[in-house]
Amino acid sequence: MNKYKNAEDIPDNMIPESYDFRNIDGFDFTNPLRDQGACGSCYTVSFTQVIESRLKLKYGRKVPVLSPQFLMTCNYMNEGCDGGWSFLHGYLAENGYMVSEKCAPYRAKTKGETCGKYKHCKPVAKIESSYFIGGAYGESSEKKMMKDILRNGIVNGELNVPRIFSFYQKGILSNDHEAKMSSYLEYGGMAEPHKIAQQMLGDVKKSVTDRDLEDYGIAWMNLNHSVVIMGWGTDEKTGTKYWIVRNSYGKRWGMDGDFLVRRGENDFGIESETTGYTVKMFDEKPNETHA
Repeated sequence: MNKYKNAEDIPDNMIPESYDFRNIDGFDFTNPLRDQGACGSCYTVSFTQVIESRLKLKYGRKVPVLSPQFLMTCNYMNEGCDGGWSFLHGYLAENGYMVSEKCAPYRAKTKGETCGKYKHCKPVAKIESSYFIGGAYGESSEKKMMKDILRNGIVNGELNVPRIFSFYQKGILSNDHEAKMSSYLEYGGMAEPHKIAQQMLGDVKKSVTDRDLEDYGIAWMNLNHSVVIMGWGTDEKTGTKYWIVRNSYGKRWGMDGDFLVRRGENDFGIESETTGYTVKMFDEKPNETHA
């Protein structure tokens, strides 16, 4: 789609039925999956993964794994392991730089860390500009997101964590699961809780345990969670459209660390606040490897 100068110039009829940055003509334009661990760093982990992928796409070569630890420690606009906003890392990386994971390894903590600890690290990449898809919060949409992904690469997304999220294993998540869970919590079904819960959640959860039922009963808050939107597709059996999304809980979570969310309905707010970045390597020498 490089023949189109801007994402919005792409005609609607040029958007493919499916697209996945994990396999573009046999090449994987994502970098290794990460696990944020016991640290509220989803906003940083997802940000670095978007930048890594866009660097790969721009330069057509292997790029370094970027350091979330450096950004969390040095960006005083965010709150380290207590959370933050991916977009603010864009401001830091635009006026400063990013370093490699090798120089500043991820520690899943920020208490006691100082930015000076990493002053010896060589700048690896930076941001030239940051932008909201659609121009502002709430102006994003399914088509705008698809066009930006086609033209520029994977994007950052934010969602309100659904109750079932921690237990997700397969299938397409949607607001329908929240409605089912709310109904279950309100009206019970305690005579055969495992059977009823399995009937309602069977398409995303292989089995329901006592611990699951206990955890489902907790009144979760709606928490912002940052993720990576890598592409889209449509379920062949149901016709349900979905986004292909990468989480930051490690490979043992979900579908090898990834998950699907119903597309076009703004489920969990995933289409409300999407962001992208134009990227630059300090070493701009290209080559032909895509590893």
